[in-house]
Amino acid sequence: MEQDSFISPELQEIFTRLTNVLERLRREYPNEMAMIFKDHSQVFSDYGWYIYDGCTVEDVLIILKLFNQEKSELAQKTIKEVFLNNLDEIENDLIKIIPESSHVIKEAFICHNSKLYYASTILYLSLTDGLANGKLFTKSYFEKIKKKNSAHFLLDIFTNKNPVNQKFNPKNSPKSELMRHGIMHGNSTEYGNETNSLKALSLLHYIAIRKYKLLN
Repeated sequence: MEQDSFISPELQEIFTRLTNVLERLRREYPNEMAMIFKDHSQVFSDYGWYIYDGCTVEDVLIILKLFNQEKSELAQKTIKEVFLNNLDEIENDLIKIIPESSHVIKEAFICHNSKLYYASTILYLSLTDGLANGKLFTKSYFEKIKKKNSAHFLLDIFTNKNPVNQKFNPKNSPKSELMRHGIMHGNSTEYGNETNSLKALSLLHYIAIRKYKLLN
C-alpha cells in the first residue's frame, strides 16, 4: 500500500496548495525568502519600523522586495497602511497583554485617532519603556543581553541605523526623527506626526507580543 493512501484527499489538497504557494513565493521573491528567516526584522528597524504580527508572509516579502529595490518610500507607505488598517486589532492585543496599563493604552489611541501625535507618540514610547521596567533604552541593559544571548531579538532591531535608541544631541540631532531620548527629555520638538506615532506604536506592539510569547 502506498504511503499517500494514509492521507485523506482533503489533507493532500492542503499540502498541494501549500507547496504551490511556496513555489510561487520562491519564484517571485527569491532574495526576500532567504531574508525572512534572518534579516527581515533588521531591515524594517533600520527605517524605524517593526513588523506587525498580523502581516502575512507575502505582505512581508512584498515590503522587503520594495526595500531591496531601493523603493524605501513606497515600502514605508505600505507598512504604514498595514498599521492603519489594523489599529483596532493592535489596541485589543495590547490591552490583553498589558491589562494593568489598559487606561493608558486607550488614551494613547484616542490621542492618535484625534491627530494629537505628540501625545500619542510619547505615550507609546513610555509604555514600551515600561515593558522592561524602564531599562529598555539603557546601554547597560543591552550589554547584559549580549552576554546572556547574542541572538536576542532586541539586538536585531536596535541597530546603529535605527535612531530610536540613540542619544539625542540638541545641536545636531534631527528634531523630527523618532528619537526616544530627545522626546522623553523634552529636547526633540518636531516629532509630532502620524508616521512617528505609528512607528512608536509598531515598536510597542512588537516588543509586547514577543515578551508575551516568551512568558507564555
